[in-house]
Amino acid sequence: MSADRLRELLEKRAAGQWEIYRKKGHSHERNASPRFRTDIVRNEEGWAARWFERDALFFASAASADGLVEAIPQLARFAPAASPRWNWPSSRAQAMKAVAEHPLEAPPDLFEELARLLASESRGEAALKQLSLRRGRTWERIENASGLEVEISSERLDGVAFGAGRRAGESSEARVLFRWDAAPDLVPVARRLCDRVTLPLSLRATPAHRGEWLLEPAVAASLLAAIAPIFAMARPPRWIQPSRFCAETITISDDATADAPFDGEGTPTRRVILVENGQLGGRLRDLDASAKGGGTSTGHGVRPSYRVPPSVAPRRLVLETQRATAPLELLSSVKRGLFASALTAPIRVDLDADRYEVEFTGVSIVAGRAQGPVAGARARGRLSRLLQGVIGSASDLQFAPMPYPVGTGTLLVGHAQFD
Repeated sequence: MSADRLRELLEKRAAGQWEIYRKKGHSHERNASPRFRTDIVRNEEGWAARWFERDALFFASAASADGLVEAIPQLARFAPAASPRWNWPSSRAQAMKAVAEHPLEAPPDLFEELARLLASESRGEAALKQLSLRRGRTWERIENASGLEVEISSERLDGVAFGAGRRAGESSEARVLFRWDAAPDLVPVARRLCDRVTLPLSLRATPAHRGEWLLEPAVAASLLAAIAPIFAMARPPRWIQPSRFCAETITISDDATADAPFDGEGTPTRRVILVENGQLGGRLRDLDASAKGGGTSTGHGVRPSYRVPPSVAPRRLVLETQRATAPLELLSSVKRGLFASALTAPIRVDLDADRYEVEFTGVSIVAGRAQGPVAGARARGRLSRLLQGVIGSASDLQFAPMPYPVGTGTLLVGHAQFD
């Protein structure tokens, strides 16, 4: 068998220092618009291997085991930089049986329902132009020379909604990415798409240049994802004070136990506390980071594809606070400021320089009451002040794909500068 040949080849070249990864993927995508419906079915299979040879780490991938057997000798002609040996996961991590194979269901047809919700939410000012839903299933198998053999199966339903609006000769277009871990919930999708399409049509500039800043959960999740590389750095930027990283009420953790029992290297998944009571403490590590910096892997070796080697990255980030309040109570506490309802550009951060810049549309707030939509605003300043300035969080915890899930509720920052 090809798999046996692959094991024999790796053991001969790297006795006791190799890993084989195999992945199968199936997806059914349904694209819908007012005029058409199309379905696309995709199937993919890939193999990858890593091994130590001549004190260097090698990686190869192919669409089949036979292709990998042919690729390994060719790659071995190169001479990558030396790398420390790893403590590979072993059979002590109990294997998980793969979910029984069954036909992959087509995504539900939700175009008409979402179109109705969007029209109602926007009072007829926005229309759904296209909805793409994808149901996918992946099966992964990891084995290594230390005796590890694990299998992981998962399914997911995600999609993209595209909408457009027009008012007083002005037009606006926007899209919203979403992912459901349970039953489809279209109401939050309709609200987010409504805000992204209609708020830029208000033609009202920023009414204040400083004040409190309220961040909708998806906006707050984007900000958390933008600073997430800090949690994997061997040496954080100089401006970071571990004892006072952010507001004392904040705890940030990464916990993918609900998604998969192992990471992409076969290390068991566990909850890792990165920030507790405002203090930066934990760090995300994969096998490579553990070998170079000490400690053990935290189960964060992530494989975006079988074609590239795994690297350290978050898997499911969550921001929580000690005293979460209802969203309306958080809103009523705002004396004067802006509510960031939707981003109009990707968040820009310079982690080394301690700077951030966020462009958004939203609503102006005075004395806890919404005063009117704001076509566009920009908040910028020092990341350190932003993180330490969070004074409140709502109980409306939501997860957004970044592409890994990032969860947070509505956040309130005590002071921000706008233009």
